[in-house]
Amino acid sequence: MLTANQIKQFASLKQKKYREEYGKYLIEGFHLIEECLNSPHELEYIILREGVDLQGHTAILEKLAANKTIVEPLPERSFNKLTDTESSQGIVGVVAHPKIKAGSGHGDIIIALDRVSDPGNLGAIIRTAYWFGVKNIILSKECADPYNPKVIRSTQGGIFHLNITEDSDLISELKKYRSGGYSVYLFTLDAEKSLSQISKSGESGKSVLVFGSEAHGISIEIIEQGFEKLKIEGYSASESLNVAVSAGIAMYEFMK
Repeated sequence: MLTANQIKQFASLKQKKYREEYGKYLIEGFHLIEECLNSPHELEYIILREGVDLQGHTAILEKLAANKTIVEPLPERSFNKLTDTESSQGIVGVVAHPKIKAGSGHGDIIIALDRVSDPGNLGAIIRTAYWFGVKNIILSKECADPYNPKVIRSTQGGIFHLNITEDSDLISELKKYRSGGYSVYLFTLDAEKSLSQISKSGESGKSVLVFGSEAHGISIEIIEQGFEKLKIEGYSASESLNVAVSAGIAMYEFMK
């Protein structure tokens, strides 16, 4: 049975400072619980609202038989302290924060985000990266917290299958990858070369694709490092493209 102190601690995980302090985060819903159990992330607790059970959720029950996840029921009043959604399915998970070291990412395509602060956009990028088989995302300081509940919901479970490096010194990381044989591409509106040119030329191999903040784009400090700039061609008078959509288009082209 969970103690009052445990419930209080778990409820505090809705705030970033406590997620960082305790090294844990919350997930909600049967789909995310199942995805987490099918990943390297450690699901420490499953907490069920009284009246909700796991009967009928065969995939979850099978995985639980093979690991150390603790399942605990809670009265509705206490359970509601843990939820972040208006219509909860009555199931919450407590997950240990993964230990990812800066610079640990490997793979042909890496996504780097500079100050992407909208949780919905970050979640959509993570979800799309998982779809295309991209394994690594690097986040600069001032990016949204990837373990924010809104981000986690937006990823639809993709967050459990990627290496996400937070609070990076992005200039240092990009230089490191360039020295290691990666091409670094900055997606900016003022680029002379278009994405279609680079993807069809056969030049792309091991690459880092960099996208900037929704409001300000990639910071001038990064642009001044001399990395190659790319743009996505538009066919109207629209001034810009949503960053998550841009990242999705780029991933599609580079993974072809």
